[in-house]
Amino acid sequence: MKKVFLSLLFVAATMFTYSQTVEEVMAKYEEANGGKNRLKAIKTLQMESVMKMNMMNQSFDISLNSIRERGKLYRRQMGGIMGMGNSWTMVTDTAGYVLVPAMPNFGGPRGGGDGPASSGPTISKMTDDDLRKQQHELDCAGPFPMLIDYAKKGYTAELQGTSKVNKEDCYKVKLTMKDGLAAVFYINTNNYLVQQVDATDEMAAALTGFGSMMRMMGGGRRSLKASIVYNSYKDIGGIQFPMKQIINIGPVETVIEHLDIKMNEPVDEVWYRVK
Repeated sequence: MKKVFLSLLFVAATMFTYSQTVEEVMAKYEEANGGKNRLKAIKTLQMESVMKMNMMNQSFDISLNSIRERGKLYRRQMGGIMGMGNSWTMVTDTAGYVLVPAMPNFGGPRGGGDGPASSGPTISKMTDDDLRKQQHELDCAGPFPMLIDYAKKGYTAELQGTSKVNKEDCYKVKLTMKDGLAAVFYINTNNYLVQQVDATDEMAAALTGFGSMMRMMGGGRRSLKASIVYNSYKDIGGIQFPMKQIINIGPVETVIEHLDIKMNEPVDEVWYRVK
């Protein structure tokens, strides 16, 4: 009799889980992550982080700065590695730029070749299409701003059932933005925190922040597939921020750890400078 009762409870819980609508899931996400009003009140969001990655059989710790001012600025600046200078991506409401840093020429004088020791840094202006697809970066509403008031922004959300992430049950929500970029968010069924995001192509480049690095290496953003696991959540000003991201692109794993997060503090004008 006890086994039958437990089985009935499990079935009831399962039915309740699947009876949730996407609107209910998203509303509970907003509530669990500080509430819509608090999230929408964020005017600036500045993160200091470190990226831990492996390249060419070497381990690197790379400094990262991410700066957002609502409706005005998004800038992601990455420290240099392997003789390269800093790189950055900057988006405003009117223009976007990407800095590809000075690159060492491994076939130059030090490598025995006849070419120059390095190439100089170059700044490229984004095309109108690239700028349009990056405008969502000007949103500051928490760690996943695209989920907040998604319908009013012209985005669509589709509940695709549930799946497990690290043995935790999660709702699978596919979010498609009005520019066509899409990603699948795995939202924990218990605490409504984002556990994982899967994305491809342009959206994968945006979420991982690897767009400028791929340009630097001469690669495109098509055929990119990324899975990002979020954990180590911390309450900052009443909002839940994941302090650690584990990015998997194929067999390569990269870890980003946030060292400091500041909200609603003035943004230094230096971050607006192109040169």
